[in-house]
Amino acid sequence: MDFIKEWTYTICIILVISVIFSLLTPKGNMGKFFKIILAAFIFLSFIYPLKSAEIDFAFPEFSMEGMDTAQRETYESSIATQVNQTLEAGGYNSCTVKSNIKMKDNEIHITNLTISIPSSYDKEEVKNYIFDSLGIHAEVYYLGE
Repeated sequence: MDFIKEWTYTICIILVISVIFSLLTPKGNMGKFFKIILAAFIFLSFIYPLKSAEIDFAFPEFSMEGMDTAQRETYESSIATQVNQTLEAGGYNSCTVKSNIKMKDNEIHITNLTISIPSSYDKEEVKNYIFDSLGIHAEVYYLGE
């Protein structure tokens, strides 16, 4: 709090001195030059006390590791949703989809796509449908396996 009191006091003194000097400046081009110098002096008087202030301008550390994990989970969820929508469009309902991806150089590689289906569907038929529709090789299991 002392810092703000001192800063306010200093600015008031600088402004009073600047007003006195601005009244004493000559007219014409030379007067404009002096007013520019006074304006720069006032501007610096506002900023200079910040240099000696004990204000902590440290920002919290930003971790890309946590962002990569969240981003990866978002992509995995998006892929699983897309596959599930494709299955439903093909008439395969009540399926569970789980995907695992690997991100490298701004590219997404699907490392594993697992689909669990009810026992009323044929595994090979579902596997071929996903490959024909999306071009993805999937592991297909019956629910409970």
